[in-house]
Amino acid sequence: MSAATVRLIAAAIILVATTLLYTHRLGDTPAYLSLDEAHIANQAYSLATTGRTLNGERLPVFISLEDPLGEHYTLPWGATRYHPVGFYLVASALLVAPLSEWSVRSPFAIAAVLNIVLVYLLAHRWYGSRWVAGAAAALLTMTPAHFILSRMTLDYLLPVTFVLAWLLSLSHLTAKPRRRTAVITGAVLGAGCFSFVSSWVMMPIYAAISAAVIAFHLRRRDLVVPLAAGFAAALGPLVWLAWHPEVPANLIRQYQAGEGRPSVLSAIAVGGGVGEALKNTLAVYWSYFDPSFLFVTGGASRMVSTGLIGVWPVGMAALLLLGVVPMVRGERRIETLVALAGLLLAPLPAAMKGEPFAIHRAVTLLPFGVLLAAAGLRSLDRRRPLAAAAIVVATISCGAQFTGFVRDYFAGQRLRSAHAMDPTAFRETASVLLAAGGDAPAIVLPAGLYDISAKWRFYCTKAAREDLLQRTRYLDGGPADPQTLERGALVVRETASAPAAGWRTVATPVDITGASPLTILRRE
Repeated sequence: MSAATVRLIAAAIILVATTLLYTHRLGDTPAYLSLDEAHIANQAYSLATTGRTLNGERLPVFISLEDPLGEHYTLPWGATRYHPVGFYLVASALLVAPLSEWSVRSPFAIAAVLNIVLVYLLAHRWYGSRWVAGAAAALLTMTPAHFILSRMTLDYLLPVTFVLAWLLSLSHLTAKPRRRTAVITGAVLGAGCFSFVSSWVMMPIYAAISAAVIAFHLRRRDLVVPLAAGFAAALGPLVWLAWHPEVPANLIRQYQAGEGRPSVLSAIAVGGGVGEALKNTLAVYWSYFDPSFLFVTGGASRMVSTGLIGVWPVGMAALLLLGVVPMVRGERRIETLVALAGLLLAPLPAAMKGEPFAIHRAVTLLPFGVLLAAAGLRSLDRRRPLAAAAIVVATISCGAQFTGFVRDYFAGQRLRSAHAMDPTAFRETASVLLAAGGDAPAIVLPAGLYDISAKWRFYCTKAAREDLLQRTRYLDGGPADPQTLERGALVVRETASAPAAGWRTVATPVDITGASPLTILRRE
């Protein structure tokens, strides 16, 4: 058996093992669907089965979360709309798989595995070493933030895939400058704009970096125009806005409405002290390079961090410093410069929003950090024994910590993140409603309770009981007056005191943490 065949078999085994790890228990870990996961799943299922969203829009570019059978309330920015790539990925999966937590999460886990493959290919092209490329792929695999974000039906991680595809295309362009490759490089970035809201800031910046590489490194200014043409061509779907002119303003208001600190962007948009906002913006920016955040806690949100490990394992700290060594020594490889620039620019969208310590807002830190670490390993690759020792030590250190992280993720973190994913633990409540609601003339849910209608639609659709949606009503406040509902109607409310006269407790479902956030009542 040739050495090439052995390498191919080994690569296939590693790829399968990585895929199994990233898709392991997707259906029940995280334990609950978050509200955005339910919304994306519902709209994607509608797109897969009808070609339209739930509110009847045919293959839209920006997806409205409106559901005509859900609760109705007015938001300051109008209809909530999300970027399309994640929805259409899930819709593609649902063309061949039934609706379930596993099927709607799997496209994002597969995208994460693709990221790992792309990092290997890119590091191999940049640094010319299989060992360094393998180490880079292993480091991304063992990045806790990458693993956590890959296991939810959320589009936070999708920009990483487009960034790595762009870097790989740019690498081909620098090796063989051709107009076609320049067009492809620009098109990848243009398409990436539709992956996540922060991409509208970052993809044009990456296009500018590409233009600088072409003009000043390659000295091929004639390729800048094909690059720009590819970028512009990929933005072609924006013509859809001609029929929906209100969407851009709604999107801007929607993403300004977060709970972040006042930033320069918000000061300009809504007024306020620019000086104070500038100070906040800089503080948020630097929060993403806080060693405690990067290597110890990973942030406060239990949805995207365990709180027991950083964005990266502790061993990455030394590797990142090692990546700067070639530059300190005067080596100015274009690859290292691009990796460092990408790392430093990654927190810009989060700083503009005013949201510190939120890795999902600065997700491109992950690939650029890994590539910078690979640059340091490459600098040692000339001294084979030292390089091998460094790679082994880094892999063992990160691997040991990642192993502990994985054990905790499927046990303790599953419990710690349950209420962050869904404080209503609606899966258990939905199970009771599906079993008891067959003869109920009405099912009454509290409106505005963490988008309960999106989760209710998901579980009804999964169980092929969409008929129950027609009998579902949404009410503000507590249970309705018994006289206003038919006998046998089921009402869900937040667990509090004993039921009033005219109501009987059907069930008080218990979630995986032992809590009972909701109670189901029946009208006597």
